[in-house]
Amino acid sequence: MIEHMPWVGPLYDSEGLKGQRLGIMGYSAWTPEDHAGYTIESIANVVSGAWPKVQFFNAIPNYFDWDRADFYNRVTFFEFVPCAIGGGDQRYAVATPEQSDAGRKRVLSIAEAHKMDKLLVFSAKGWSALTGIPGMCVEEQAPLGDTGFHFARCQVGDRMLTVIGLRHPQYAPARKMREAVNQVLAL
Repeated sequence: MIEHMPWVGPLYDSEGLKGQRLGIMGYSAWTPEDHAGYTIESIANVVSGAWPKVQFFNAIPNYFDWDRADFYNRVTFFEFVPCAIGGGDQRYAVATPEQSDAGRKRVLSIAEAHKMDKLLVFSAKGWSALTGIPGMCVEEQAPLGDTGFHFARCQVGDRMLTVIGLRHPQYAPARKMREAVNQVLAL
């Protein structure tokens, strides 16, 4: 199985976003032409402006009040499903058992390797996929203020990781997401 390498912005380690190392996780990518560098290539296209109208990638920086390119240059981005879920006609598909197993292993590995402070999960499917990962502890959720979202704190390697479950931007009211992001940054 192909495994997409995560995007790690060039300012992630030195500056992060407001001094924090943020991981951004989606659920899956869809493309008929899958390869290990797909996520890196995708975010490079977002940063360069070659993909100006991909709503998922445009909405997230707006919640933080950051320019798209500057935002992605400061975060790590990856998908739970380690390879493409299929072509465009399968964009809403659920991971196979093999993809889910690989995804569960990769989440903690990426978070630990990149010493994340916070992992923001922009997908209800992605949030539920984290349940049952040894060490992820999303079963021990706390409410994120009055936003309707939840977070959990987990020991990952030698660091405490805060994991926040949010909605996919396609289904999320922007105002509510901005409020949630402000609370996330204050955690």
